[in-house]
Order: sequence, then structure tokens, then C-alpha cells
Amino acid sequence: MEIKLVKNGIFPVTRTPDGHPLDRAADTGYAFPGTLQGEGKLVGIPVLFVRTSGCNLRCTWITETGKVSICDTPYASHYPLEVEVMDTSEVVAVIKANLDQIRHVIISGGEPTIQPQPLVELARGLKKSLNVHITVETNGVLFIPELVAHVDLFSISPKLKSSDPDTKKNRLLDHPVEQNYIRDHRKFRRNLDTLQKYINACMHKGSYYGDEPGSPPQRKSNKDFQLKFVITRKTDIDEIRQDFLDHLSFVAPEDVVLMPVGGTPELLRESMDMTARLAIQHGFRFTPRLQIDLFGDTAGT
Repeated sequence: MEIKLVKNGIFPVTRTPDGHPLDRAADTGYAFPGTLQGEGKLVGIPVLFVRTSGCNLRCTWITETGKVSICDTPYASHYPLEVEVMDTSEVVAVIKANLDQIRHVIISGGEPTIQPQPLVELARGLKKSLNVHITVETNGVLFIPELVAHVDLFSISPKLKSSDPDTKKNRLLDHPVEQNYIRDHRKFRRNLDTLQKYINACMHKGSYYGDEPGSPPQRKSNKDFQLKFVITRKTDIDEIRQDFLDHLSFVAPEDVVLMPVGGTPELLRESMDMTARLAIQHGFRFTPRLQIDLFGDTAGT
């Protein structure tokens, strides 16, 4: 089954599926495959990435100093121009040839869930053939029940109002967001039903169906989730609580991840201290964007 990836969408790799050296260097600058997960609960873990092409949202933020910041992978979301179509079995073969000591694979985007069947087929193949730990990074708009069996960590990044594209932000962009995407982003970015389904998929059934009255909710040992929110202003914390956490069950403070906005070191510095302070004050988890610290805004790292 074919899946749409960005150009060089399996990264960072140094070998072909049959183990021969590639004729190009890894974008990390390293002579070996792999990078580090830069965000969330698994920050610092050696990983390989599979980045799908296309997204159903068009996140656009403005920092407190008035600088515009779009998705940090615009080539996979806002401007998905260079697409590489591969069979999922070939993707698995490339991963296998480049694993070495790595045991974690991240499927990211763009938004992987807009290709539901190829995504399930890829996750199934990776788990069956390589038995790796699989993270799927998603905006939480769509839920795919068949995916649950093969994924270990659902890294969900629900979008706050601050991510909404609009006319004012468009004036600061070289390539304005089209009107239909402005409308759809606002309409679909917050899907509480889908978020709860992801969370429930990580819980034993008795925890949320009431089969065991009075017993505390129990999380499955082989499933986990995180809710990763991009922070641009102090008031985001109120929206996180009132529009999301107050309506969701089984979310512990350590499942809530606050991340500073920005796809470049300069933009990150503007919101990092504020985000760290909010995390400490409210008992949530802070995440850096380690990949930007290490490699800047270089794609494929």
C-alpha cells in the first residue's frame, strides 16, 4: 500500500533498503543514522522519523513581539509541494536497514491520520517486522480505531485559538493561508470526542466503562499519550484548562506538555522562559525543542 511522504521523508538515514551507503549525507551531519526525539515525554531518546505529507490544519501563531510563526514543518503542512510516494513495505525496509541500536520510530507529519489506511499498514508493518516502539504525532482531529493496536505513544498536539490563521496574520506571511483552510482550521481544530478516544485507548476498559465501580483508572502498560500544547501567551493556560482539560477524563498533570512556540532558535527564545514558568506554576510538563537547539530549523533532523 502506498503512502505519501515529504521528500526524503524517512530520516535521518545513511543506507538504502539493501544496506548500501546513500549518495547523500544525513541532514544531521552525522555519518550514522538516527537523531534524538526533541519534544515531549521521550525527549532525548534515539529515534528514526517517518514524515508524511499533507495536513488538515494551517497553524499560524503570532508571538508577543508580533512575529509570525507557522508550523515548524511547513513543507509537510502549509506548502506540501515535494511529495515522495512509497510502498509501506519499502518504508519498513529502509527503517530496518538503518535501525542499528535505535528502538523508537516516530510517524509524524504534516498530519499522518489524513492517510488512515496507509498509516495503519505502516504501523502494523513496523510493529510486526521490527517490534519497535511507535509514536504517532497527531493534531487530534481524527481517530483511527485500527491504529491503536500498533502504537505505543499517541503524541497529540491539540490546537489553541492562538493557532487560528486569519487576515491579520496572513498579511505577515509570504504565502497567505487560503480562505477555505482558515474556515476549516477554526471549525475542526478542537475535537474533544476524538481526544477522549485517544485517551481511552490507553486505559483498561473498566476504567472508563464503569465495570469496576470505585476503582481508580488504570493505564495500560503498553500504551501512553501526551497532550502537547504550543504556548504563545500566558492566557493560553486558561484555555487549556477551560476548553480542554475540564472536558477530558483520565488526564494526569504529567500528560500535559507545554511547548514554546517557534521553529527557529530566535523565536523559541521569546517564549521559552514564559512557558517554563507556566509549567512549574501549574504542575505540567515542559518540553524543549531539542532538535532546534541541535540543528536549527534544518529539515530531516
